[in-house]
Amino acid sequence: MKTEINNDNVKKLSIWTGVGFLSLAIISYVLFSHPSEFPARHVITIEKGMGLASVSSRLYTANIIRFPSIFKTLVFFTSGEGSIKAGNYFFEKPLSLVGVYLRITRGVYGVKPITVTIFEGWTVEQIGERLEKLGFFSKEEWLLNAKNYEGYLFPDTYFFQPDDISLAAVLGAFRDNFEKKVNAVFSREIIKQEKKRKDIIVMASLIEKEAGSFEDARMISGILWKRLEQGMRLQVDATLTYITGKPSLKLTEKDLAIDSPYNTYKYRGLPSGPIANPGLDAIRAALYPQESPYLFYLHDKKRNPHYAETFKEHKENKVKYLR
Repeated sequence: MKTEINNDNVKKLSIWTGVGFLSLAIISYVLFSHPSEFPARHVITIEKGMGLASVSSRLYTANIIRFPSIFKTLVFFTSGEGSIKAGNYFFEKPLSLVGVYLRITRGVYGVKPITVTIFEGWTVEQIGERLEKLGFFSKEEWLLNAKNYEGYLFPDTYFFQPDDISLAAVLGAFRDNFEKKVNAVFSREIIKQEKKRKDIIVMASLIEKEAGSFEDARMISGILWKRLEQGMRLQVDATLTYITGKPSLKLTEKDLAIDSPYNTYKYRGLPSGPIANPGLDAIRAALYPQESPYLFYLHDKKRNPHYAETFKEHKENKVKYLR
């Protein structure tokens, strides 16, 4: 009889132990696991005076937490509804329910600026690729809105708050910086030289894509302005690269005949618009060209420049440095 009682006690103990472990496992899962589907980047705004139920609902809707009722219970019975700190919370990776609880009750906002660097000579399309990779918005959406601003998006390093990365905000920052930098440095000189700002920016975009150094940029600037004055075609390979996407050495005779207002082999004058977004040095070179006797230039495979006064010399340079 005594043995049967002991066996019953052992069975009950085993059951309760199992229930205890199962309960702990469930509680641990609920408190310390994180959502399987998590936004790549998300900012949650908790307004001052927002109730615990509203906060829980907002976090749940944004897929930051999975168990809003348990979250409410945890906050209410541990630190109280008044412990929630208002503000913008940036969640860049999934957190457990406890992790989210600790952040919003301690005011750990985690809002760090997102750094975006736009390099000199990048096109609108290249900028769109970078923004899409960073998770801002699609390249297609960017091109739909920004393609008309080629040349006028200033190459620089930008810092955006995660809650302010709308297309309008990003495009506005790039354009405003262009106006600020270019007008501050060059507006008086452009007026003094009696040139159109568009022509300077278009020329600067050609120089940005063609030159290897600032000295080379000024030399190329002098050559291209001189060709314009003499009514010659500019014949800039970079304009065909802009149209076709091919590198200079891959261009064919068929490419040279493409009917496009950007084709400087087919049409005289500057192309109809910039082919890239130039930096300050390229704009400076466009405004301050280097005088020289040259009318032609090319770069060898190591990007070293070679200039020529005549087409004959230019052809000799091609044979010497490009074959």
